[in-house]
Amino acid sequence: MTTELPDEPAPTPYVARYRRVPPILMIVAGAFAFGKAIRWIAGAAHGGHPDRVPPPMALAVASILLTAAGAVRLARARRTGGIAFAVDADGIFLAASRDGGRRFAWDEVSALVLFSRRTDFVHGAVRCVGLRVHPTAPGSPERHLAELDEAVSRHDLPLGVWARLRRLDRRPTREGLVLAVSFHAEARGWRYHSARLARAMRAHAPGVPVVREPSERYYDLVGWRADQDELRRILQDAELGHWC
Repeated sequence: MTTELPDEPAPTPYVARYRRVPPILMIVAGAFAFGKAIRWIAGAAHGGHPDRVPPPMALAVASILLTAAGAVRLARARRTGGIAFAVDADGIFLAASRDGGRRFAWDEVSALVLFSRRTDFVHGAVRCVGLRVHPTAPGSPERHLAELDEAVSRHDLPLGVWARLRRLDRRPTREGLVLAVSFHAEARGWRYHSARLARAMRAHAPGVPVVREPSERYYDLVGWRADQDELRRILQDAELGHWC
């Protein structure tokens, strides 16, 4: 008689959710400030003191912006069920990226990079999480360099377009792009716990490393993507130029 061993429980997914309280407080504070500003404006106009109107008007505009920002955060969280970032058996889900929410399968990811971006506000920093995709995957630095090489070698481009490509050809070294991220998100309105995230990565994808980079390397990690966007614009302009 054979005894079957019990199945081991599947690793627990790591999920970072958007915080709901801050955007709600933003909306409430914005609505309160807007009401206060309207009363000040109405009182100044009724009392014949138009010189008192500009400061309350600035408060009204600021309150509208604050309310709108809170509403946008709530709407963004609702679209993804409140999930900003997740690691599970299927891969990584990154909802807070500038490229929009997207799921990455494990066979696309070569590294998870944790870094930060310095801000001018009280010399603070914004924590970021980035993904390094495989060199052959779309959006990788290696693919960008290959596309740039191909564009520079073309002979059918107008002289002005070719000059823009040459100025763009400030290529970083391939060694400098080893850990450059293809997609990243700033932890705004949500947060991640580094130790728990590292444990989840070891459980779900032990072959994918978690790398921590200092804030001084921020531009090295993400700066190449500005060149990638510029390359796309240059090639689009060149294609449009053929039809003009």
